[in-house]
Amino acid sequence: MVGGTVVLALLTACGPGAGSAATGPSVPAAGTSTTGTGAPSTIASAPEALPAAVVEALSVEVGQARTDRLARVVELRVRNAGPVDVRVVEGRLTTATTGAPAVTDRVRDVRGGATRSLRAALAPPVCPDGAAGATASDPEAVVELDVVDAAGRAGTVRLTPADGSDELRRIHGEDCAARAVASGLALTLDETLATRREGDTLVADLVLRVRAVPGGPHVRVHEVGGTTLLRPAGALGAWAVAVDSAAPPPDGRVVLPVVPARCDLHAIAEDKRGTVLGVRAVVDGVPQPETYVAASPALRAALHAFVLDACGAPDDARR
Repeated sequence: MVGGTVVLALLTACGPGAGSAATGPSVPAAGTSTTGTGAPSTIASAPEALPAAVVEALSVEVGQARTDRLARVVELRVRNAGPVDVRVVEGRLTTATTGAPAVTDRVRDVRGGATRSLRAALAPPVCPDGAAGATASDPEAVVELDVVDAAGRAGTVRLTPADGSDELRRIHGEDCAARAVASGLALTLDETLATRREGDTLVADLVLRVRAVPGGPHVRVHEVGGTTLLRPAGALGAWAVAVDSAAPPPDGRVVLPVVPARCDLHAIAEDKRGTVLGVRAVVDGVPQPETYVAASPALRAALHAFVLDACGAPDDARR
């Protein structure tokens, strides 16, 4: 477990002009404040600090669900190894690779012995100039959790999160690669989907639209990856392409002949990223981490319908 430290927010009460011994009114005693007439009135005292045992029982791991990749949302998986239930009022993930902390979206109770996940959207990335997106920076991540235990004791627990899968470094590499590629070549998927038959096989022509960005870096796209749902017609794996921002296709189109990668019905029912295509590119001579181009909702629906047609799924599977 990664140890945590606790930062206490202490409440101090003082009257106007505090710190001015010559003319200011006297500072009320702890636990009181002055009313408009100068008479003391009782105020709430600071909450008791979290015990060290509660703090030391907390740890956090950073992760990301596949469905959250496009939205750039991460999970803070808070583990409470102790016997005392706690409430996480807010969590904040601060990294050297984003412009601001990622803040959790709701309050979570974490019972003793349990783990709960808190979702937080990442701020825009901090990327180096040029094509250096190929080398992701050390995220230097820190998590702060505002915690209250069952007895009302409160504090902010500061933790170094575990990241066994190196998710934050991967996300930063992909973010900066996407920015580098987009600065020289705009990539989108066409809304329309034409189908045709090659013998007994139904094939869809998925169109990748490409447009060079004036004044941008030199970008070469050499591969578009298949997905769990889609693969190249007559091949496995990826489409080999040759797109160059210095000499883009005259009509701005790259046609990707598509067939289903699988025909079991839950391939569609459980589809998460089956219509998100990975792109391999080189920017100013520097190979980049994989970036992604996603189908719009309308194209995603058309691709799902195509897979059902190509696989010969029964009508009730389309509902």
